[in-house]
Amino acid sequence: MNPKLTDYIAGLLSLAEKRGLRMIDERDIDYGVQIKLANNTDEIPINIYYSQKKGITSVIGGRSANPLKPVLQKLLNQKIESTTIDHNWTVWAGTDESGKGDFFGPLAVCGFICKEAMIPSLIKLGVQDSKKIKDEQIIIIAKHLFSRFMPQIETLVLMPAKYNELYEKFRMQNKKLNEMLAWMYGRVILNLKKKHDFEGAVVDKFASDKTLLSSLKDMKGINLKHQVKAERDLAVAAASIIARYLFLKNMKSLSDEYNIELPKGASKKVIETAQIFSNEYGKNKLRDIAKIHFKTYNE
Repeated sequence: MNPKLTDYIAGLLSLAEKRGLRMIDERDIDYGVQIKLANNTDEIPINIYYSQKKGITSVIGGRSANPLKPVLQKLLNQKIESTTIDHNWTVWAGTDESGKGDFFGPLAVCGFICKEAMIPSLIKLGVQDSKKIKDEQIIIIAKHLFSRFMPQIETLVLMPAKYNELYEKFRMQNKKLNEMLAWMYGRVILNLKKKHDFEGAVVDKFASDKTLLSSLKDMKGINLKHQVKAERDLAVAAASIIARYLFLKNMKSLSDEYNIELPKGASKKVIETAQIFSNEYGKNKLRDIAKIHFKTYNE
C-alpha cells in the first residue's frame, strides 16, 4: 500500500473512532483500498484512491439512506492529520515513555521497530497516540503488540526504588530528569540496534536537542529524529501504548502489594493518598512507590 494512502487511512480511522466507528474490513482495489466502517447497528464502505496527479480521493459507498453516510461525509470534510513523521525510512525505531509526570509508579520507556509492511496491521490494531486512547483499550492493544511483534519491542522500566536511586546519582553529577530520561532512551535504542538493522529512530522532543544529543553520545552513527508530537509516527505510537501499559501494569502491582489504590498524576488526591500511605508505612517507605523528588513528597 502506498505510504501516503496508509497515512491518510490511519488519520481517518482516528477521527472515525471518536464518532464511535471502527474498521471491520479492508481490501485492496484498483488504485487504492476499500475499508468498511461500522458502529453497533450499521456499516458502510468507502473507497480511497491515490494518484500522484490527484492525490487522495474518496468515494462513499452504500445506499443513500444509510445513516452513516452523512457522518462519513463530515469526517471527510475534516482536516485529517498525518500519522507519520516526514521520513523515508522503511525500517525504523520509535520510542516513548510513560510515568514521567506521575508521582506514584515507575518510569517506563519503550522502543518499537516498525517496518513499512507492518503499517496496515498496526492501523487495524488501533495503534495511535496513547494519550488519545482509554487505559482499558491500551491494555488490549499492548497485549496484541506483544503477541505479534515481541522481537521488535525493547523496554526499560525503572520501579520507584531504582528510579529514586538513579535520579540521585544523576543529580550528584548536576544532571536533571531529562538527562536521565535521555539515558534511558539511549539504552533502549542501542539494545534495539544490537538486534535489528534500522535506518533511524524517532524520539519525542522532551528536552532540548543539546541535552538529548549530549546524553546520547554513545549513539554515534544512529540517525535520530528529535520531533515534537512524535506520537504521530506509528512506531512511536506503538511504543507509547506499550510504555503506558507497562506503567499501568506496575501501578496495579504496587497498589495490590500495599493494598492501597495509587492514583495517577500529581493531584490533590495523590497528596492525600501519600499521606495515608505515610501514616501506615512511614514516609521513608514512599521511596518504594513514588518519585520522591516531586514537590508532592513535601506536601
